[in-house]
Amino acid sequence: MAQILEAAGMISLALGGLSGFVMLAVVDYPDLIRKLGIVDTRRVRQVHLDWIIMGLVMVAVALAAPDLPAPAVYATLFGGVVNPATFIPMAFSRTASEHPAFRAISMISFISLNVGLVWAACHVVLAS
Repeated sequence: MAQILEAAGMISLALGGLSGFVMLAVVDYPDLIRKLGIVDTRRVRQVHLDWIIMGLVMVAVALAAPDLPAPAVYATLFGGVVNPATFIPMAFSRTASEHPAFRAISMISFISLNVGLVWAACHVVLAS
């Protein structure tokens, strides 16, 4: 089961690496960024870093707890994938985060990630 989390973490790391090209464009080609409709470049940086961070977190959890129960894997997976993705709409709209659906998804994702991580930590500590 943890292999799914490990694979998602590696994909997240790859997206983090690839999004470095967008970061390059933010600095070197700001006109292109504006043409693409990006209005808040800070969010580009946030998604770039969060893909890397969440990728590392998911891989670390998968390696530390290869026998983690499925609900904990899915909770970590959902939060680890959705959390970085929430920055994407905010890059294109300064009001995206004000929408009730956005807020709900963001909160559910954050709670899911934390439930999964605390569960994983308890699982590893109690198995020691």
